[in-house]
Amino acid sequence: MIIFGKQPVEYVLAHHQAKIQEIYIAKELAKEQFSRLKACGKPIKVLDFKKAQALAHGRNHQGVLLKIAYDPLSNVRDMLERDTLVVLYGLSDVGNIGAIVRSAYALGAGGVLLTDVNLQHNALEGIMRSSAGALLDMPFCVFPRTLDLINELKMAGFTLLGADMAGEDIQSFVSNLASSQSLSQDSLNSQKNDIMKAFKFQSKKWVLFMGSEGEGLSAKIAKKLDKTLSIPMTHAFDSLNVAHACVILLHRLLCMKG
Repeated sequence: MIIFGKQPVEYVLAHHQAKIQEIYIAKELAKEQFSRLKACGKPIKVLDFKKAQALAHGRNHQGVLLKIAYDPLSNVRDMLERDTLVVLYGLSDVGNIGAIVRSAYALGAGGVLLTDVNLQHNALEGIMRSSAGALLDMPFCVFPRTLDLINELKMAGFTLLGADMAGEDIQSFVSNLASSQSLSQDSLNSQKNDIMKAFKFQSKKWVLFMGSEGEGLSAKIAKKLDKTLSIPMTHAFDSLNVAHACVILLHRLLCMKG
């Protein structure tokens, strides 16, 4: 995999030098910067403008590119051992996927799975770049069939949550969860169904499903989930960007989990 851009390159140099296979330089660098690259002990090659642009697919490489070793997880069972997961159903925009990986890693989610999508050539490079390198540390798996994954998650004991504009207000869900933390099981038995569902959520592993940029979650997927959640809007606007919506929902859910 070829990565470039200031943030991803700096992240790899700081945290994952062992994954570097080769370093490519496409412009004259400051002495301090070159010395830092040389200190990695990896082969350094000087590229002309045309070759560097080809490796960067015409994007701004800022003069330094790294060839690194990276493969996503191939066995979904490695993900099922986590407590909190994000499933990206049908997402195809590498910018959104990378932003979600970056936010999920920063907030403490256990892993990200991408389902029902055919990744374009070099898509992982784009995800790596837009995640600012977080993809190297966030468990990430591409799984072909969402319905099969749902069966695996249910058998592993996950509560399945989804993002949908018609779902329960996330603030209401979190409030019910907070209420359940101060009630005994006997008290919970006499409370409304929403609090019981919140108590169930509190006691189990969970996964958050985010739908595709244009269509969201399909009806066949939504009906398999335990609950769908929505973000209240102050103004009459139809939706948030999927990456922004995901980080809001994750923050609320992970704060309660912790």
